[in-house]
Amino acid sequence: MTERRAICTMAHGSHVPLLDVTAPTFARYAERFGYDYIEVRHRLAPNLPVSWDKVPLLQSLVPNYDVVVWFDADAMIRDDAPDIAAAMRPRRFLHMVEHRVNGSRIPNAGVIALRGGRVSKRFLDADWKQRQFVADKWWENAAMLHLLGYRDLEGLRPVVPSVWRLGFATLDNAWNSIPEDPAARPFVVHCAGIPFAQRLEYLQQFSS
Repeated sequence: MTERRAICTMAHGSHVPLLDVTAPTFARYAERFGYDYIEVRHRLAPNLPVSWDKVPLLQSLVPNYDVVVWFDADAMIRDDAPDIAAAMRPRRFLHMVEHRVNGSRIPNAGVIALRGGRVSKRFLDADWKQRQFVADKWWENAAMLHLLGYRDLEGLRPVVPSVWRLGFATLDNAWNSIPEDPAARPFVVHCAGIPFAQRLEYLQQFSS
């Protein structure tokens, strides 16, 4: 039986112009590798900061797909990128790039590759319940790090035992190349951590 696979993203308000630039790269990638492409341009959790919207979207998809991949609207897939599913490890349900920045190890939820099914759904449900991180500077990403056992002890790193971490695998940083931790040959260029006004200009450097 053929795997059911989906790529998803979303944008609202000021992020819509960014998605206008990046969405064609998502659509081309999805067509090339046989993913359904799911794009949302409205709020799903209007009472929370906008970054949390990805959680209910992913919760709705993992029961129905074998692989679900999330890309932030300010990330762009280069046309020579291979199939991310080939980088997913067996028996691991969650895959993200772990950036090494200023002595910290920081998994970045701007690109998330999930195996569909109950484990991913339970993890996302647990992430949704971490309301102490609602207003954190990293929002739902901070909640994911907490669940995975990461703590800031003179630098963020995994120090607390976590059953979730047993199902977590890191991706090469080519899958989420950011200005603070750029890949030599990026597959996904993500303009995280730079002023909003500069993000389109940053993406355009990699558009050819």
